[in-house]
Amino acid sequence: MNKKIIFFLIIISLALGYYFNIERDIKNKVNQLSNSISSIFLTNVITIESTMNKYFNQIKQIDKLKKINEDSENYKLLYNIKDKENQELQKLLNIDYKYDYKFEKIKVLSYIKLNDNSKVKIDYPLEDKNKIYALLTYDGFSAGIALKNENQNIAYLNNNDRCNYTIFIGNNNAPGITSGIKSSGYLSIKHIPLWKDIKIDDEIITSGMDKIFPYGIKVGIVKEIIKGETTQEVMAMPYSKVLSERYFYLYDASK
Repeated sequence: MNKKIIFFLIIISLALGYYFNIERDIKNKVNQLSNSISSIFLTNVITIESTMNKYFNQIKQIDKLKKINEDSENYKLLYNIKDKENQELQKLLNIDYKYDYKFEKIKVLSYIKLNDNSKVKIDYPLEDKNKIYALLTYDGFSAGIALKNENQNIAYLNNNDRCNYTIFIGNNNAPGITSGIKSSGYLSIKHIPLWKDIKIDDEIITSGMDKIFPYGIKVGIVKEIIKGETTQEVMAMPYSKVLSERYFYLYDASK
């Protein structure tokens, strides 16, 4: 065979081998690149999908929290309203709720005497002339007594020395009787047993023993103690300022 032909065939063979090796390498590179791109693409797709799911879940959670918050605000508002109503009710009748008391709203009509504002006419028709009724202020403190006198419905307020009802003083329940408010502005409480221990700032409440007031209505605070030979007298700062009031609650112990 001609040497030139043989040489030419060898060159062709080498060229073809080189070509196929390069093609194979290129294919491998292309496959690697394709796999890498696919992997990156899938990773990005998964990441984006995960982020979007997380985002939409967060939106749902935010909406849910907003709804919970709105409900909470509504419940809080309702609670505050009811709590305020309850506080107003307790302020209105500052009494021991273990008892079922019935009160009637009454109005002051006029003074009995122009120079004595501690004795007034009231608009409530008192049924029994032999009965003494209790008067309370709107904030639930003792205010005085009421009775029928000469066909008139009369209230003797705490300031009047004829306004007498039984009370207890302090933790020892020292008994006594109210006897009107003096010029000092203090409520006089007399006939307190000498052996009963009383302290300044002890609280005074109605005892209910006279069947006029229910037990536990607040009266005032001890400010001065006067020792006598057989009894004590207390000067107390009353809770109520009755002379400026136009309306009271009336309590009938028999009802």
